Amino acid sequence: MAAAVAAALALGSAGCGGGGAATGSNGLEKVVFGLAPVAPAGAFQVGIDQGFFKAEGIELELKVVQGGAAVLPGVMSGNPMFATSNAITLLTARDQGIPVKIVSNASADRVPPAKGLYGVVARQGSAIRTTADLKGKTVAINTLRGLGEFTVGEAVKKAGGAPGDVHYVELPFPDMAAALKKGNVDAVWVPEPFLTSLTTDGTGQLAGYTTQESVPGLASYVFTSERTDADVVARMTRALKKTLDYAEGHTDKVQAAATVLSGIPLATLQKSGMESFGTDLHTDTLSAVGNLMQQRGWIKDGAGAVKGLLP
Repeated sequence: MAAAVAAALALGSAGCGGGGAATGSNGLEKVVFGLAPVAPAGAFQVGIDQGFFKAEGIELELKVVQGGAAVLPGVMSGNPMFATSNAITLLTARDQGIPVKIVSNASADRVPPAKGLYGVVARQGSAIRTTADLKGKTVAINTLRGLGEFTVGEAVKKAGGAPGDVHYVELPFPDMAAALKKGNVDAVWVPEPFLTSLTTDGTGQLAGYTTQESVPGLASYVFTSERTDADVVARMTRALKKTLDYAEGHTDKVQAAATVLSGIPLATLQKSGMESFGTDLHTDTLSAVGNLMQQRGWIKDGAGAVKGLLP
């Protein structure tokens, strides 16, 4: 995460990014939207299919990008103009002076909890049955000081331990199954489709949905640079509201669209959970995360970062 944040900070300081969108021959302004290849991403294709963005004069182009902090430099340079990311990444960026702003909710864990999209998986037959059992263990995560490390640490703390009780190693998601099988790590933190795969092919057993166990209702967000043209932001916000309200009532269509964007088989998506949509910014949850990050020394001013992020 550190390298991506540093690159974004340099671009933000240089005054890069922002501005308006180019108008195509069809009279629509082309806006590039970056998203990670995960199940909730299907909601935005559904919004395109329903004509919500076209109604606002926007031709939305979906661009699959790396999640988390990796997308920050692109957004700060204007390509993509908008993207999705998690609260930990955005709070870290804002606390370090990167001028990012939340535009809309993207998706959030359901409250009360249902099946989660992110979970910790231990080897099949392991004594690790719950997050409380992770104390003193080694867990693979995709990014240090990212969503995985934050939620695992907070879940362990709620179970009576401390965030520092767990040792973390950084691995790409596709490499985690092999590491688990070989015993190089005690457990792995993975999203779908890895979660369902590892817990149904005999490799591992679910120890817990750490996003739900750490901060209930934890959300991801659509964000942009604060230099993005205000009219484009307003029109995107209206289109996103219609999109997310529609997606909440049509999760079957979201799953179908997600198979194309993510490559995750529809059968796998139907077995897994689906986050909630809607336009609630989950400000209480965001504030709670900012406070916990400050307590852990990850950011200096949680309340200030939250205030800077919100529209």
